[in-house]
Amino acid sequence: MPPQDTCVPSSLTLRCPAGSVIVVTSAEYGVAQVDGSCSYTPGDCIADAMSIVVCVSDSVTCSIYATKKKLPECNDQFGSYVHIEYDCVPMSMNDPAQEYNVCQQNSTDITSDRGILKSPGYPSQFQLTPSECFRAIHVPDNKVVRLWLSDLYVSSAGVNCPNDHVYVVDNVQTFRHCGLKRYAYPYLCSSTIIIQYKTTTQSSFYRGMRMYFEIVDRSPNDNCPTGSVTPVPATTPSTTTIETDVTTAIPIYVVLGIASPIRSFQICKGQSHTLQCPTNYVVAVRTNIYGVTPTDQCEEHDASKHCVLATDPTFYCRQSCTYMYTGNRVIPSCSNKIAAYQYVEYQCIPLKTELVSPNTTCPADGSKVPIQIDRRGRFQSYRYGSFVMVKMNCTYRLKTKPGDIMHIYSLDVSLSDYSSDCTDNKLSFIEDGETQGSDFCEERSFRLLYSTCSNEIDMRYIVTDDSMYFSDGAELYIESQARPSDWSCGKPLPTTPIPPTQPTIPIVTQTAVPLTNETSMFARDEIETDICFKGTSSYTCPLGYTFIMIDAFYGVKKQSSNKCGFVQGDCVHDALPSLTICRNDAAGCFMSYPTQRRLAQCSDNYADYLHITHQCVPSRPVGTPPPITVYDICDTNAPIANINGVVTSPNFPTYKQTNTECKRSLVGMTDRVLKIWINEMAVSSDGVRSLA
Repeated sequence: MPPQDTCVPSSLTLRCPAGSVIVVTSAEYGVAQVDGSCSYTPGDCIADAMSIVVCVSDSVTCSIYATKKKLPECNDQFGSYVHIEYDCVPMSMNDPAQEYNVCQQNSTDITSDRGILKSPGYPSQFQLTPSECFRAIHVPDNKVVRLWLSDLYVSSAGVNCPNDHVYVVDNVQTFRHCGLKRYAYPYLCSSTIIIQYKTTTQSSFYRGMRMYFEIVDRSPNDNCPTGSVTPVPATTPSTTTIETDVTTAIPIYVVLGIASPIRSFQICKGQSHTLQCPTNYVVAVRTNIYGVTPTDQCEEHDASKHCVLATDPTFYCRQSCTYMYTGNRVIPSCSNKIAAYQYVEYQCIPLKTELVSPNTTCPADGSKVPIQIDRRGRFQSYRYGSFVMVKMNCTYRLKTKPGDIMHIYSLDVSLSDYSSDCTDNKLSFIEDGETQGSDFCEERSFRLLYSTCSNEIDMRYIVTDDSMYFSDGAELYIESQARPSDWSCGKPLPTTPIPPTQPTIPIVTQTAVPLTNETSMFARDEIETDICFKGTSSYTCPLGYTFIMIDAFYGVKKQSSNKCGFVQGDCVHDALPSLTICRNDAAGCFMSYPTQRRLAQCSDNYADYLHITHQCVPSRPVGTPPPITVYDICDTNAPIANINGVVTSPNFPTYKQTNTECKRSLVGMTDRVLKIWINEMAVSSDGVRSLA
C-alpha cells in the first residue's frame, strides 16, 4: 500500500480491501525541512512512532491519532507529520489447499509460493498444544520469503515467551513473539524457514495464531547466508556451553556467578557474528548501532567521526543468537545513506542467582522493606510467576556496602499488558533527596535498567490496576561493584559539610488582568520560559482566559558556562506528565523548581532548569457585546460554523448528568486547520486536563 502522511496533531485512517487485514510495517514522526510540509522528504529528521499504532483487530480500517510531540532525536524540534507504511494481508486463501495447520502431524515441507498457517482451532476454538509444533517452508535458491504475523493472541507470561509463543527460525536468527501481536517480518533470506508454535496457557480470550507468507524473487545483490536451520530447543539443553571466545576454561565470571564484562563486536555487509553465553546465562544487549562512514566503506566504529543511529534490537537473544548484517539498512537521519556496519555491545547475565526478595505483601505500617545486596542477587515481586497481579504499593530499600554502586538488570518487567503507559503500574528507582525517579512498566527483554549513584536506593513497586491479563510482575538481577573514580552519576560530595537550606517560596495569589479594547477573543501566542533550580515564576492570563501548559521539560546544560535556560543541544527529559499544578480552569499559575531532578537519560546528571511552554486560551466571554460565543454541546444537534468558540457541557462548571450522547459537529474552512484545547475536564472518577 502507498505510504500515508498526516500533519500533527490530527488523525489518520488506514484502509484495506475486504478480506484483508492491516499490518503496519513502520511508523515515524518527521520534522519537515520545508515549513508547512506534512509529508516525508528524503533528508527529514525522523523518530520512531510505532507506539501510537494500535491496529490489532481484523478490520479493514484502523485509526491512528498523532499528537504534537517534541523529538529529542531531532534537536527537540516538534514533529511536523507522521509517516505510516503498512501492508494489506489476506485473512484467507481462495484455494483451501494453501491454508496449513502449523501442528499437522506427519506434515511435509511447504513448497507453494504463498499461503496461510493457522494454529489448531483458530480463531474461535482455541486449543492447547501437547508439544512444540513445527512447520517448514522450503525456499528456492533464487527466492526469499515475505512473512506477516497477521494475528497472534496467546499468553505473554514468562521471560522471552517460554511456554506460549510463535518462533520464526532461519539460519541466522530467531524471532520470538507472544501475547497480542501483529508483525511484518523483514525479508527472510534462507533455504528453509521453520515456524514453531506452542501454547500451554488456557483462556477464553485467546485465539491462537494466523500467519501469511509469500515466496518472491531475490535481489541479485543480496548474499544469503548458508547453513542448516535448527529449531529452537523446547527446553534448555543440559550440556554446558562455553562462550565462543573461550575454548576450555570456564570464564571467571561464571565461577563467581556474576555478569560478564561488556563485550562488543562489529560486522560489515554480508558478515555475521554468533553470541554465545554459558548455561543459565542470557544475552543482554546494551548498545545496537548502525554507522554511516564518510567513505561508505566499512571502517572501525567511531561515533565521533561517523553518522550513527542507535536502535533497539530487532530481535532478542536468550542464551545464544546470531547477528547478520545484510548491508541494506537505510539511515534516514544520515541523508538516507546505507549503513556500512553494525556495532553491538552486550553482556552475559545470570538467570538463577539467589533470591533476595521476600515473597510477602507490603508491611502494614508502610515501612520500607530492606534488601541487602552482597555482590549479587535476584529480586522477584510478590507472587511473580503465578500470572496473578496483586495490588501493592511497596518501597524496597536496596543497599550494598559503602563505596559501591549497583547495576539493576531486567529479566522480566511486565506490568501493563504491553502498554508504555506507566500511570497505574510501575517500578521506580528513586535516589536519596529525590521525590520522583525513573519509571519502568514494560521491559520484557534482558537489558540494563538502572545504575545507582551510591550504595543505597529506594525501589518502589506499585500496582493499582490488577486486571492485567498478560502481565506477571517483575524479576530483576542486581549486581554491585566498586564505584568507579570517573562515575558521573549524582552530585559530587562537598569537601566540607554544608548545612541544608530550604528555599523560601512566597505564596502568591494570582489576579487576572481585565481585558482592554478587545472585541474578539482568540488563543494567544505560545510563550516559552525557563525556571532555574530554586527559582520561581508567575504567569497571568487576561480575565476570561485559561492558563494552559503546552509543554514542559527538564534540561541539563550542554555547556556549564551557558546561562540557565534551554539551548539547542541540551539534554532534556519530558516533565509535563509529572507536573500536577495549574490543572484547573484558572487564569493564573505560580510555579517553582525547588528540588533538583536527576535525569537518567542525561548520564544521570541533575537538571539545571525547568522549561515551560504555555498559552492563554479563551474560556468564557468578558464584556458587552460578548467577544466570543459559547456553545452548549447538548443544547442542539446543529453544527457549529464559526471561526472560533467555546464548547461546554450543560451548566458548566456545575456538573449535570446527561441521559443521551451529545454531539455537535464543527464545520471546517478550506484554508484553515482546526485546533482544539481542553480547558478543563473532570468526569467519572478521573480528573484530566490537557491539550488535545
